Order: sequence, then structure tokens, then C-alpha cells
Amino acid sequence: MTSGHGSRLPFRHPRLLAGGALVALVGSYLVAIRRPLPQRELDLTSTINDVPDAVATGLWPIMQLGSAWGPAVVAVAVLAFLRDRLLAATIFVTGMVTWFGAKGVKQLVERGRPPAYIPDIVVREGQGTGLGYISGHSAVAAAVAVVTATALPRRARPAAAGIAALVGVARIVHGVHLPADVIGGWAFGILTGLGGTWVMTQLRARRTDASPGPTGTPAASADR
Repeated sequence: MTSGHGSRLPFRHPRLLAGGALVALVGSYLVAIRRPLPQRELDLTSTINDVPDAVATGLWPIMQLGSAWGPAVVAVAVLAFLRDRLLAATIFVTGMVTWFGAKGVKQLVERGRPPAYIPDIVVREGQGTGLGYISGHSAVAAAVAVVTATALPRRARPAAAGIAALVGVARIVHGVHLPADVIGGWAFGILTGLGGTWVMTQLRARRTDASPGPTGTPAASADR
């Protein structure tokens, strides 16, 4: 996943990350289309959903980072603290592409949300109606985490991944998604996040190549 000098994705094993996400996406899809739904998935949903309300309340603010507003909030923070307009724009655009892309996947799979399969599920946000696979919140959180991670030290990247993970778990806790929805969302978001990051690296590389060299000529020409 490289294209010329200076355009390498800023991850140690991007192909492995993309391959793992693709496997997870396909696997979650195969679970999502099963009818009836696997009992293990339903049982796991009930177990995660059956937590104290205080836990759900604590997760609610984190869950909002996966909403349609989440990428805008993160992008503004990046502008305020890092002054990196390209990174901020990539976070926002990738987040929006992921959000609407997830809606398209929902229409293709047409799987319901937990109340359609678990009568006693506790729905803590909205009505629990509509289509579930994939989880848009989980997808957006994962995509934003991938792009944001490019500006973080390696030791801080697990924190971004952890926040994205909590967003997905919160969706199950709030009774609006099943585990396969969340796993599919994470996988989809990782792939779109890698795509957004790749575009960003290409733009940075072109900007570097076009910048004036020591003699006032573009750096790319100076190397020839």
C-alpha cells in the first residue's frame, strides 16, 4: 500500500490491518444474513445489554463520537490543538463517507435491530427500530480512530482504538445493535479509515514534491 517515496501509510502493517478488517467484515456479514439469527449472538447481546443503567449513562458521551457529529467534533479538536487542516479535513470527510456508506450497507442487508429478535431487550436510546447491520456509530468511530491515529505516537494509538471499541459496546448496551452489527461496523470503518489515510498521504507527498527546493525550484525537479 505504497505509491512512491513519502506516501507510505503511517502504520506498521497496513495490509495486515486491512486484511483482518476484510475478514471480519465478511464473517460478520455471514452471521448477519443467517435466519434465524444465531442463538449465541442473541444471548451475548442480552448479556452485554443487562448492565446497570449507570454503566450505560457513563458510556453515552463516548458513544456520541460515533454519531454524524463525531467527525466534526474531532476535526475541530485537531484544528485547535494541531493546526493540521489536511488531517482535520480527512477526519471529517472520511467520517461522513463512512456514515452514509454504512446506511447503504444497511439497505443491502436489511437486518433488524435487537428488539425485533429479543422481546425483553432494554432499549436505552431511541425506539430500537430500523435496520441494524452495520452499526454506523461503530463504523464512524473506527474510521475516525484510524485517521486520527496517524497523528498520535505509537504508544497512544491503543487509546484511539479503545474509544472506538467502547462506542461499539455502548451500542449493544443501549439495546440498538447486535454484536455482528458492531463487528461489521468496526471492520467497515477500518477499511474506510485506511482509504482516507491513503488519500491524505498522497496529498501530503504531492505537497512536499511541489514545495520549493533550496534553489527555488520544486523539490521533485531538484532531484532530477
